[in-house]
Amino acid sequence: MNNNEILITGAAGFIGSALVERLSSTYRMICLDQCKPPLKNENSVWESIDITNMEAISLLFKIYTPDIVIHCAGIAHQKVGSVDKTAYMHVNSEATKKIASLAAVNNNLHFIFLSTISVYGETDLIQPVCEDSKYNPSSDYALSKLDAEYRLIDLYEKGLIHKLTILRLSPVYDKNFRLNLERRIFGPKKIFYVMFGNGQQTMSALAKPNILDFIEYTLQIRDDDRSLDIINMSDDCPYSFYDIIQVFKKNKIYSYKPVIPMPLSMVWLLTRLAGIFFRKQKLWFHSCYSKVANSLVFDNTRMLQTGFKHKHNLSSVLSNNS
Repeated sequence: MNNNEILITGAAGFIGSALVERLSSTYRMICLDQCKPPLKNENSVWESIDITNMEAISLLFKIYTPDIVIHCAGIAHQKVGSVDKTAYMHVNSEATKKIASLAAVNNNLHFIFLSTISVYGETDLIQPVCEDSKYNPSSDYALSKLDAEYRLIDLYEKGLIHKLTILRLSPVYDKNFRLNLERRIFGPKKIFYVMFGNGQQTMSALAKPNILDFIEYTLQIRDDDRSLDIINMSDDCPYSFYDIIQVFKKNKIYSYKPVIPMPLSMVWLLTRLAGIFFRKQKLWFHSCYSKVANSLVFDNTRMLQTGFKHKHNLSSVLSNNS
């Protein structure tokens, strides 16, 4: 058993629960989530706390002194209008800063923050998009994640966080969660596949097993040096929309559905009309066109420079044998 004590926020969530399962055989785990814990693990302590409850969070850090925090909790990207900007900022940014500040009081904290490649936006990007590219978030969700990054970097520069790792995740998928891929290849209610233009647009995506492998690898090679790392995370290579459809069909995921071609000019017209009628969401509707009309590829060179090697890709994750 490793002596490091790890606190995971959002420990019952999509990525957090998988990290608990992966790391609990090696590390002492403090699992924080407002939901009830799943199956108990003898190496894990569960605390049911809302991350915006600072009184409870403060008490938590008087009981435990983790030297590693993996911050997975937050409001995920929701449908337009279902969550307001204030809620995103309160949970995804302000609470993140407060948790990091409280955790940093007791030790040389290593704070790992799960951010998003959405901080770059979708338009006017020089591709592949690297970590030093300009930021142009098109949603309140992405804006809240970028604001959280700024707050954490400020804590690092003030010396409150000893090590800070910001992981900007490409659209995440696994065998049972394919929404981030399906948005690019399906029509309404998944009645049919849509081939936008010629289907050769490419997108970066990230298999959930690759996230787990990378974080575990990062902890294994971790040293005591003070550092700030911002890393784009994606699978080894991007995928074309055409290839995604073929992988789905090959592995009998809606294999019976027809493929309908959709001219990009029609998509452009529909998103512009939507922007006229829903002015507050104009930028978001325009970004929807960019997502299906253009390639969106992120440079994962920094990820590879750590020595990490990908074991998973779209075909292996969605395979009938996986």
